[in-house]
Amino acid sequence: MAIDRIKFDGPPNVLIWKYPKDNIKMKAKLIVNESQEALFFKGGQALDLFQPGTHTISTKNLPLLEKLVNLPYGGETPFTAEVFFINKTSRLDYKWGTPSPIPVEDPKYKTLISVGCFGQYGIYIKDSRVFVTRISGTMPVWDSNAVLDYFRGVILTRVKDTVAKFLVKKDISISSITAYLEEISQVAEDRLRSEFDKYGLELLKFFISSITIPDEELKKIQKGAFDRLEMEQIGDHNYQLKRSFDVMEAAANNPGAAGTLMAGGMGLGMGAQMASTVSQIAQKSIQQDKQPTAQEVVVKDLECPNCHKKLQANSKFCNQCGREIPQDKVCANCNTPNAEDSKFCNQCGKPLSGQE
Repeated sequence: MAIDRIKFDGPPNVLIWKYPKDNIKMKAKLIVNESQEALFFKGGQALDLFQPGTHTISTKNLPLLEKLVNLPYGGETPFTAEVFFINKTSRLDYKWGTPSPIPVEDPKYKTLISVGCFGQYGIYIKDSRVFVTRISGTMPVWDSNAVLDYFRGVILTRVKDTVAKFLVKKDISISSITAYLEEISQVAEDRLRSEFDKYGLELLKFFISSITIPDEELKKIQKGAFDRLEMEQIGDHNYQLKRSFDVMEAAANNPGAAGTLMAGGMGLGMGAQMASTVSQIAQKSIQQDKQPTAQEVVVKDLECPNCHKKLQANSKFCNQCGREIPQDKVCANCNTPNAEDSKFCNQCGKPLSGQE
């Protein structure tokens, strides 16, 4: 049976609602409420757009019908068409947020920080024809959840990119970002406006209400800020010396840990040059720790230079041929054994004369 009265009867808060019947009678009454528009579709083609009021369906207000529909029987033949009601009220309560933290590099401390972003925005359908044809398609209902799902990806991408570029441009740490939320919101809104405009929507207001940082990552930034302030106050060179002394002190409290010095120096965020300096200090310290004392000099097996008989350690004469055995010289400065004819220590370079 052909319908002769077409009226919105959908949920109150939807953006688009499709009339459930499509067998329409010519001269039927179309009732469009305030803050609504009605769009006719025939054969997949958008025909005409009706404003608020009561309209009688005819070829006068739908001139394309004359070409698309055969009109015998005095022009009152029923025809099939789809009618979409579009909600033209402004909605300002669309909330958005990051489902999981997004990584943003802090430009001051050169570290990736995971942040959460949350906010709100409003939209208005300014071009019903574009909105219906490009977004809703044949969907019978398009509500606020569909809007959020459709635009969530582009919102998160633009917000992340905007926050990162803003931090670099202003040369500020992300820990100070809350002081700039209004300014960042405006920049993000300007960048998103063209995206919504493509679909016949006007972005009314876009807010970033909060940017959250996990406590453990905030502590990393605060420590970086403290180290940077300390460096500015005492100077870069003195700061590096202080950190190297801290490392050496920690190593002294943990003797025998050869990797402690390097690990400590690198963990403090010191530059490559400082790491090299600490490494040299560490190596020298380790070498000095390994220097044998006079009582710890390890003697080696001897061989007679004349008859090549193997001798006991510390032998002064060969027990086979009686030849005197040359003795190593031990440096009085660093306790390093040296060949008998050496004049200077092969380790510390001190003269060996008078050290026998």
